[in-house]
Amino acid sequence: MSATRLLVLGVVRLHGRTYGYRVGRELLAWGAKEWANVKWGSIYHALRKLSAEGKLQELVAEGDEVVDRTSYEITPDGEAELHRLVRRALSHAGDDLALLSAGVTLMTVLPRAEAVAMLRERLAGLGATSAELADHQSTDRGWDKPEHVRELFGLWRHTVDAGAAWTRELIDALEAGRYTMADDAPDAFGAPPGARRS
Repeated sequence: MSATRLLVLGVVRLHGRTYGYRVGRELLAWGAKEWANVKWGSIYHALRKLSAEGKLQELVAEGDEVVDRTSYEITPDGEAELHRLVRRALSHAGDDLALLSAGVTLMTVLPRAEAVAMLRERLAGLGATSAELADHQSTDRGWDKPEHVRELFGLWRHTVDAGAAWTRELIDALEAGRYTMADDAPDAFGAPPGARRS
């Protein structure tokens, strides 16, 4: 799954109705070029693909001084896809940091308990991976590689354990009421303009 796809849906939802250049400017302002490898070409590709799939609706903005500029709105299918992708990003225990970063950036579209549940799934997956790596690191059965290569399992395990520690801290923060989530107030980050307070 592409972090760009998730981020594009989130930015379109955030603005209610927007155009490609604005989506790109927003994502670049978030630093997504560095942490999610978002590029202009991938943004426009995602907009076209999401439109073709019915997740975004293409329109010509009324009063738009730029001739033939396509604007986008999220559809109900797009809203469902956004939530599905955020859930998957938060629960995924793999090493796709771009996907996790996109999920954390947009986690406030979920109710608090649901975000916590997804992060607990991630934590369980990380725990299983850590145990498997520990087993590989300590076992002597069938090891036919140079001895120092075993250190890779230690490196991977420490990386996984650091991810688990971070995940526990985020769960604690959410359970303590930190951040405005979708079920807390209509002004959660990523909420469409019509849902936010004026």
